[in-house]
Amino acid sequence: MIYCILLVISFVVSVVSIYFLRKFATKHHFYDEPGENKIHKKPVPYFGGVGIFLGFILGLVFARLFHQVSGLQATGIIIGSIVILFLGFWDDLRWKKVENPVFKLFCQFLAGALIVFILTKIGVNFKFSLSPIVAGFYVVGTMNAINVDDGMDGLAGGMVGLSLIGFIILSFISQATFPLILCLSLLGGILGFLIYNWKPASIFMGDNGSHFLGFSLAILAIMFSGHPVYNLKQFVGPLLIIGFPIIDIGWVIIKRLVQGKSPFSKGRNYLYDQMHFKLGFSIKKTVLICHLFQIILVTSGVLIYCL
Repeated sequence: MIYCILLVISFVVSVVSIYFLRKFATKHHFYDEPGENKIHKKPVPYFGGVGIFLGFILGLVFARLFHQVSGLQATGIIIGSIVILFLGFWDDLRWKKVENPVFKLFCQFLAGALIVFILTKIGVNFKFSLSPIVAGFYVVGTMNAINVDDGMDGLAGGMVGLSLIGFIILSFISQATFPLILCLSLLGGILGFLIYNWKPASIFMGDNGSHFLGFSLAILAIMFSGHPVYNLKQFVGPLLIIGFPIIDIGWVIIKRLVQGKSPFSKGRNYLYDQMHFKLGFSIKKTVLICHLFQIILVTSGVLIYCL
């Protein structure tokens, strides 16, 4: 019963807060402007990630009140999430958009490594005893994977929601309360966001949202990951649960390197772009097909993990 209430609380907080955040962003012109590498044709507010975050935080607070998580665990995750959220805001609010991808990746890596180190010290249990350096790469990879798939209405939010369902199943199987609380708090926030983000979207999650969600998935994956040397299935399973975004960004990086291009170069050559621009699928059909692939990958990840 507590878990159902937790999900509802995070959902309601997300829905209500995004309603007001959208008004605030519109009034003060916090927009994602149309551009050469953008599909949308008019400015769209990008504060959706804040609404997801607020739903997530209130869910954690509720869980703490009922002693489902410790104060240190909740505080560590909240502080880490705030750092990552503002790292994404830094990207969103750079009006001049002076690109320095190496510096950006370094900041993501440093933040991820430090946060995982702190979480380990305060008692967050990680099955795979990752060094902060390796954990930093997990966080960087997942944040950017979610970010690049945040290119169509409902796409990234739906992907993360499906991944969370996979991690919820693993939490029940492993009887792991803390990851379950994180998943339910996030899922409620995302469901509230998706009400506004299905095509035609009236708000985007922004880099603040994609960074926060990518960070959260990375933390969950690390929690369930076994050491690849002696527990390959528990290493591969969580990566498959993250699923389509990992495959998509990996495909594009390899393709650019083969073509002699920088992996940081811009372009609409992601898998969902190929479906929309080359195969002629509508945005809604493209998103549904990608979500179907994600369901297959998440299911495969859960089955491999449990074998």
